[in-house]
Amino acid sequence: MTATKIWYFIKFFSEERYAESFMRGRLYLNRLSYFRKLECSIDDDGRADTHEGVSMWWQPQDICIKLSVPGIGDIEITKDDLADPVSISYQYHEDLHIICLYSIYTNGYDTVDGKFHLDKEQSADFQSQILIDERCLKFGSYAVITPAVPFLAQVKEALQRRGQWFRGSLVEYYDDEMFHGEFASQDVAFKKQKQLAYQKEFRICLQTGTQGEDPIFLEVGDLNHISAKVNSSKLNDIFELKLDKTPAIASRDAP
Repeated sequence: MTATKIWYFIKFFSEERYAESFMRGRLYLNRLSYFRKLECSIDDDGRADTHEGVSMWWQPQDICIKLSVPGIGDIEITKDDLADPVSISYQYHEDLHIICLYSIYTNGYDTVDGKFHLDKEQSADFQSQILIDERCLKFGSYAVITPAVPFLAQVKEALQRRGQWFRGSLVEYYDDEMFHGEFASQDVAFKKQKQLAYQKEFRICLQTGTQGEDPIFLEVGDLNHISAKVNSSKLNDIFELKLDKTPAIASRDAP
C-alpha cells in the first residue's frame, strides 16, 4: 500500500494582509512556548495547548516518585497521591521556533498520469481523508494553499542558508490516556495529544540557539507562483472529489 503522501499545505490567517505576507515568502515562526501559554477561551480554536513540548508523560498508576527533601526527609508519591498523569518538559524545546501548517494528505493512494484511479468505495474513503474538519476553519477567515513539494524545497533552501538545526515533519498524535514513557528529544515538538488529531498538522521547527518569547520571520523567497489565497469557508469545495466521465477514475482539482 502506498505510504502517506502530502499533497498540499494550508496556512490559515485572521487577516488578509498576513496571508499576502506569507505569499511573498515572509514566514512567521512563533516559539513553541507561545502555544503552551495561550489561554483557552470558550470559543477555543485549538491553538492553545498546555501540553506542548512534553518530553515525558507518565500514567499515575505506573509511577512511584521518591524525593529527598533537606530538613524533611524522604517523601514517596504513589498513584494514591496523583489524580492525573505527570509530565516533564525542558526549556530547550520551549525555545524552538515553529511554523504550523494544515496538511492535505492521503494514505494508500497515488496518481497515474495525474489522476486517481478509484472505485466507489475508494472514492468515499479518499474524500474522507482530504475533508477538512470544520474546527480548523476557526484558525482564520483566509487560507493560503500551496503544493507541499515545491514549498518544502524552497523553505529547506532558506533554512540551510541559516546553518541552524531544523526539521519538518507531520505531527504524531498519541493517546494520552494510554501512553506512558518518554519521547526522543528530536521528536518532542512533533508529538501532540489525540484530541488534536483533526488538525492534521505539519510542523517546521528551527533551533536558533536563543532564548525568550520573541517570534522570528523566515524569508524564503516569493511564493505567489505556487500558492493561492482563498476564503477558508471555500476549502472543502475546492478539495471536493470530482468524478471523470470515465468510470472509476477520479481527478483532483488544483487550487
